[in-house]
Amino acid sequence: MASDGVCLCDSVTLVDINSAGLTLLGYTGNATPVGQLFADLVASAESKKLSKSLASLTRGKGATRLELTGADGRTFAADVKATKLEKPKNGERVLLTFHPASSDKAATGSKETTGEVSSQTEELERMSRRTRQIIDAASEGIIGVNLEGQISVANPTAAEILDRDLHALRGMSIDGAFVYGTGSDNAGEHLSLLSDMQKGKYYVKQEVRLARGDGVSFEAEYTIAPMRENKQTTGYVLTLRDVSERKQAESELRLAATVFDHTSEGLLVADAGERITKINRAFTAITGYSEKEVVGQSFKSILFFDEKVYRDTMKDLQKTGQIEWEQWCKNKTGDRYAARQALSLVRGPDGEVQQFAAILNDITERKLDEEQIRYQANYDQLTGIPNRALFMDRLARLVIESRRTKTNIGLMFIDLDGFKAVNDTLGHDAGDLLLKQTADRLNYCVRESDTVARLGGDEFTVIMPLIDSIESTVVVADRILESLTEPFDLDGQEGRISASIGISIYPEQADDDKQLLHKADVAMFHAKSQGKANYQFYRDGLEIDGVPERDAD
Repeated sequence: MASDGVCLCDSVTLVDINSAGLTLLGYTGNATPVGQLFADLVASAESKKLSKSLASLTRGKGATRLELTGADGRTFAADVKATKLEKPKNGERVLLTFHPASSDKAATGSKETTGEVSSQTEELERMSRRTRQIIDAASEGIIGVNLEGQISVANPTAAEILDRDLHALRGMSIDGAFVYGTGSDNAGEHLSLLSDMQKGKYYVKQEVRLARGDGVSFEAEYTIAPMRENKQTTGYVLTLRDVSERKQAESELRLAATVFDHTSEGLLVADAGERITKINRAFTAITGYSEKEVVGQSFKSILFFDEKVYRDTMKDLQKTGQIEWEQWCKNKTGDRYAARQALSLVRGPDGEVQQFAAILNDITERKLDEEQIRYQANYDQLTGIPNRALFMDRLARLVIESRRTKTNIGLMFIDLDGFKAVNDTLGHDAGDLLLKQTADRLNYCVRESDTVARLGGDEFTVIMPLIDSIESTVVVADRILESLTEPFDLDGQEGRISASIGISIYPEQADDDKQLLHKADVAMFHAKSQGKANYQFYRDGLEIDGVPERDAD
């Protein structure tokens, strides 16, 4: 049948034709009828029937006599035989063979012999060199298997995936070519592919761990399809892919998703328009907002609570690509929490912003601990007012500020008279209560801008910045003396004390903070020596080498 015309059609259109067919139809050079309806080549009344489908030809058991039209308009009688090829993925295909009608090649309806099928297959292979080139260049392995389970066709990709010689692969049994890899239950055993093919397990993707020829295992995916002719299975086609990279990527994605969902840090993802696309469980636990409540919303209202902070942060983010900051926030119920937040840009290959990624850590406990440590370092544990350390820091800062602005500072050094007697007669608890109430009374007597501090024991100080005159300190001193001479209620017991107050003024009487404190201390000692319960200003002549030991009270 080498002189027979052979053409391949889809349901109605001519897809390919061999050289003998072109010759019989009178086509020369590069001229070809490929792309035309096969019915256009038929000059008989059968053309209307063929214009709908070529399937009618495949239902016959022999050849069909048709009048064919050549390239030059010439017509001739031809016996045409059709064979249906089942290729579900590519659509139905029909193989047509034709030759001029003659007595020895009449449409007798005789059954197709195995020799005819073989000849058609050979002609089809000669006709489909382009298709074979495509198969050989395919990125997935393609293997043809006959009914006995032997590999008849294999492309280079299949040989490469299985790490086998291409020529050795052809003729090998399909089961022998496929071996389970390490990590599978049947490691080292051959797959029963022929059995699956014979049972009709077609068109279903199977994933399996295979071993290459060199023993290295890999993740594979394969699909089996039948090759059919005249409703009879004539062989099988197996497609094969190495999906190791995909499986690894899937594994990494699953791991990333697990980490995303279970990490203790709150995570937020937003699109280029700053609209939230995903949050994790920790984010909900920290903020109180569920994914349903925030997806589609701007992250601005969740991550920022100040417009200026938002603008400054986004401006810096465009420059650096990542930024971190700490702030106090409010959750969904209005409760305050401290957060350390990090915001990053995710850019595409073109440099354009594709996503935003935010990490949120609840640092409330740490912040509270820091505040407690800071409070303990700077505030008196008994009275809650600034201690000596904070007092000295504020005094030093105020002296620097006053030097710059050319303003005055008044400093009072206060020592309680009679405190030891209260402590000794009423007990230490009563003494502690008296010190607390003293701090309260002092704060009541001064301005909001003034600082009351406890230096230790029964010694207190008052810093008065921005005083207009020395006389303004007198008003405060008189108020303190009057307040502290009022009886103290110490859990039902009465306690009475007074105070000796020394006052110094910056810059009139001191050049710096330490000198200012020392001179207030000297003035307080002078008030003690003047009978207690009074105040004294520092003046020249009171200065001595060191401050003498004070009375026990």
